[in-house]
Parts: sequence; C-alpha cells; structure tokens
Amino acid sequence: MKEVGLFIFIIFSTFSCKKGNTSNVDCPSGIVSFSAQVQPLINQNCNVSGCHGYMNGAPFQLLTHQQIDSATIYCNLLLSIKHQTPLPMPRIDPLLPDAIMLPDSVIQIIECWINQGRQNN
Repeated sequence: MKEVGLFIFIIFSTFSCKKGNTSNVDCPSGIVSFSAQVQPLINQNCNVSGCHGYMNGAPFQLLTHQQIDSATIYCNLLLSIKHQTPLPMPRIDPLLPDAIMLPDSVIQIIECWINQGRQNN
C-alpha cells in the first residue's frame, strides 16, 4: 500500500507541482474569507476519507491555512481543481484516475481567494 501512495505522490509531484499564474476572475462578493469560505469548501471537498485530511492517503494534507497556501503555490491547487493538470482533483477514488469537477461557484471562490493574496482571514 505504501508503494501505491509513493507512486501517486511521484506522479502528482511530477505533473502537478509547478508554480504558475492564476487567471483573473470577477469576484463580485468582495474580499474572500479563508475561514468562512475557503476552509469549509476545502474541508467538504478535499479532506474527506482517503484524501487530504489528517492521516489519509494523499501525499500532503490540506487542513490549515499554511498547508493550503503551500499547495496553492507549489502544487498549483487551482489548476488541479480546474482539471488543467494530468492529475485533476478531487478524485472519486484516490487509486483510480477518475475525478469530479467541482462546481464553478466553488472554483471561483477559491480562485478569488488566491487572486486576493491568499489571506489568512
């Protein structure tokens, strides 16, 4: 099982972890709150069983602002959730290639937060 996790980490690191630019989107709701908007979305969609929660199968966690900020910078979280990388997120099953696309409204909130400087607010 560790070999499978290592393999997934290597593939993810090779193809997804690139520093990249984000696009400009219209953020009609003003300043996006990390604690009130972004964190709950990450918890609901990424920190589920077998994924990026505490002690799960993913190569990194997305539990804190620092972890999510690092994933945004170094692993381009935005491109992963937009399915613009070879390893799109979120996965239906961490061991299978299938992924689901988050609703545009969820992606827009995360993209606005990123474009607004990834504040810990």
